[in-house]
Amino acid sequence: MQIFIGNICKSIDSHQLRERLEKFGEVESLKIEDEMAYAVMPHEKEAEVAILQLDKSDLEGFRLSVHTARYGSTDRRKSGRIGGRRSKDHKNYTRMFSRKELLI
Repeated sequence: MQIFIGNICKSIDSHQLRERLEKFGEVESLKIEDEMAYAVMPHEKEAEVAILQLDKSDLEGFRLSVHTARYGSTDRRKSGRIGGRRSKDHKNYTRMFSRKELLI
């Protein structure tokens, strides 16, 4: 299972983070990027326990955000969703709800 770990102190190295994760089970791989990390734990139950125990826990004064990695999930700000700022919506949608065309 792939795990996302966010809000990591920049001074944390992979050895320290790996030690913390290995308390819950085997860690196949670990990659740290800026203030976040991605870990792979092969056993799902161990990964779930790690997520539950580490989420919102403290690591050198930083409150960790730990959850299942969501690769490929769309950023809702760029998803073309309807609503929010009208200046960003498609013209047809905006026209559909203009005051002139409302049926009462």
